[in-house]
Amino acid sequence: MYEIKDVVQDIKAAAKRRKLLLIITPLLFLSAGVIALYFIEPKYQSYTSILVQKDETLNPLVLYEMAVNIASEDRLKSFNEIIFSRSAMEILIDSLQLDTNVKTDAEKQLLIAETRKNIKTSSRASDSFDISYINTDPVNTRDGVELLANYFIDKRLRMESRKQDETVTFFSNKLDELEVIVTAQRNQAVNTTEDRLKELPSDAAVLQERLQSFNEQLDSAEWKIIQEEQKLSILKQFQNNSNQADGIKLLYSLPLSETQFGDELEVLLKEYDVLKQQFTESYPKLKLLSVQIVQTANRIPPTIQANIVRYNSQKKDLVLQKAKVINEMQRSYVATQRAGSQLSDFSIYEGLLNEMKVKLEQAKISRDIGKRGAEQFIVLDAPFIPGKPISPNKKVVLSISLVIGIIMGIAGSALAEVMDTSMRDEKDLPYDKPIIAYISQG
Repeated sequence: MYEIKDVVQDIKAAAKRRKLLLIITPLLFLSAGVIALYFIEPKYQSYTSILVQKDETLNPLVLYEMAVNIASEDRLKSFNEIIFSRSAMEILIDSLQLDTNVKTDAEKQLLIAETRKNIKTSSRASDSFDISYINTDPVNTRDGVELLANYFIDKRLRMESRKQDETVTFFSNKLDELEVIVTAQRNQAVNTTEDRLKELPSDAAVLQERLQSFNEQLDSAEWKIIQEEQKLSILKQFQNNSNQADGIKLLYSLPLSETQFGDELEVLLKEYDVLKQQFTESYPKLKLLSVQIVQTANRIPPTIQANIVRYNSQKKDLVLQKAKVINEMQRSYVATQRAGSQLSDFSIYEGLLNEMKVKLEQAKISRDIGKRGAEQFIVLDAPFIPGKPISPNKKVVLSISLVIGIIMGIAGSALAEVMDTSMRDEKDLPYDKPIIAYISQG
């Protein structure tokens, strides 16, 4: 029977016989790993950190003074929406010239999706954000991160600047209206009575909530109208385009998932895109698809026009309701002033005029603060050109290659021993017979 020391001796003897195989195999796999490192394109990563400072001021959009944050929560929540928006991706692709090999709209969509995957965002605190970008070019990596950070800051400042300009315009118009009323009421005076107090409208806080609600609904309706008009504009360009192939390209920019008959049109466009890459425009099935696409696209404008009419009708109703609420707020304010001070209509409107002047000044101050809004964004970690790639990991690749080589060397040596039929000892004889002679190895 074999003992442990016999097994160890056999293993040592086999290792000695297969020494070359045990050495060459790991070296071959290690060499393959080294060669693979030269063929794997390295990827670099750069990042930046942005701090959004919070600055409290008076909000001129409401009738009562209250402290709010210029760097509000919706700015923080919209961080990812801005960074990963289609416009941001297109600017990044164009700036870094990543679309040099892109020929079709479908390929561009894939490129945009791939670019989004190379961008990572994270939040270390409620007002601190990180942006990282991965690219095969270290300089492009740095430039991409810097571009995304600047795009986010610029986009937020533009949105806030537009809101503040609209606020100043609103209060300026209201001020002009009140000046006309004050001039008309200058020589009139009416004493307040209990009967007028009984006609007080709803509580001012309730009216303020209703006004805010109508403003939000109006913004939503206007945005829907803009979206529908953009869709209609694209379809009109498509219908007026004499070149059918060029016209069909315009349909790729439609948000088909949000459009009636969009799903049907999307299926036809995908099939058209596949056939166009394989055949010319004269291919019968491609011609048939073009006709089907035109027919389907021509069914969409009436639905969009109907939507626009419906949204405009909703907008008109909301404007009327908003006007009623504003009128009720003015009546509420006037009635409260009359009950408290027994002043004439002239004094009341004069007080409103003065208050509106204050509101207008607050709106202008807020707008001026917004012009310096870029100071609220602080870049904590500036984008940099990475010196080392994040992938491939040379140590990991070479370690795996070496381990696999050792395993394959051992497995190959074991297989060679099993397949070897040479007889080197009496124990290798398959017969239990006496030995009559030995052949020396020398």
